[in-house]
Amino acid sequence: MNNSIVTLGDPVADLIVPVSHLPIQAQEHQSAEDIILEAGGTGNFLIIAARLGLNPTALGAVGKDYYGKRILELLNGEKIDVDYVVSQSGSTTSISIGLVSEGDDHVFLWKRPTGPTIIYQSNWHNIIKKAGALFTAGHALDPGALFGPETVVSCLEIGRQQQIPIFFDLGPAAFISDRSYIEQTIDYANVILATQEEATGWLGISDPLSAAHKFLDQGLTEVIIKLGPDGCLLVNHQEQVRIPAYEVEMRNAAAAGDAFAAGCVYGFLSSYTLQQIGQLANAIGAASVSKLGTGTMLPQRNEIIELLSAVEDHPMAYDYDPTN
Repeated sequence: MNNSIVTLGDPVADLIVPVSHLPIQAQEHQSAEDIILEAGGTGNFLIIAARLGLNPTALGAVGKDYYGKRILELLNGEKIDVDYVVSQSGSTTSISIGLVSEGDDHVFLWKRPTGPTIIYQSNWHNIIKKAGALFTAGHALDPGALFGPETVVSCLEIGRQQQIPIFFDLGPAAFISDRSYIEQTIDYANVILATQEEATGWLGISDPLSAAHKFLDQGLTEVIIKLGPDGCLLVNHQEQVRIPAYEVEMRNAAAAGDAFAAGCVYGFLSSYTLQQIGQLANAIGAASVSKLGTGTMLPQRNEIIELLSAVEDHPMAYDYDPTN
């Protein structure tokens, strides 16, 4: 398989702050257990993609500041190609402060980057042309992004011309972005991922299966809807499958959706069936919610395969090494 995956969108500096409980009330003082700098945004997807064995390249932009430098160091340490991430003087890197507590509670405060928008650069053409897939998400289409929505759409246009599979994770940010850019991205995409709330909210349809078929009617070839504790729903023009979730101890779900998406892309590039894709993505999501953080704090490959080892017919289950 062509295991080269290119992501489109700005990496974000996640400042992860574990706290004893949420919500924090007004006038309440609570000491933080730690403050951890991690690579968020497209970084979560990139890290899981690399750990699964894909060859990821990031297209995006950061400021030429401490946060931008540190994000690129973290991603490079995960064997992710960051040579095409623009480090721009006079700009600041996007920062997200994440308050996380044991359980499914988390709050993220996001500061947009500052600086001029990066326009499409000719040296990206060959990177996109050689890719096995392109991936982007709703937060990449925010009008304040350095690697702005017009740049993302320009890259997707090249991908479509080259018949490269395009994956789009709708995400909550889609609802605060320019709807026209989201619609253009959906038009270019082959596969869309969304939570049940995102899919039904975007389309104004209450039933997730009906929402999936509506997306198919719009030209998508596969639709993947995340159902939280109920697993996921995968639908194409030939079949539909529901995959139950794995039962694990929930610590926090802050980056589980990004990790889930990386599993879906890996599964498609590996020519897995819809059922096998769903099983893998659910295993990654489950392994991720058992972690308290994002970026490099996400699970390693063997932790994911350990969950899959219970699925006898899954091709990745045979890779499990209990001694690792």
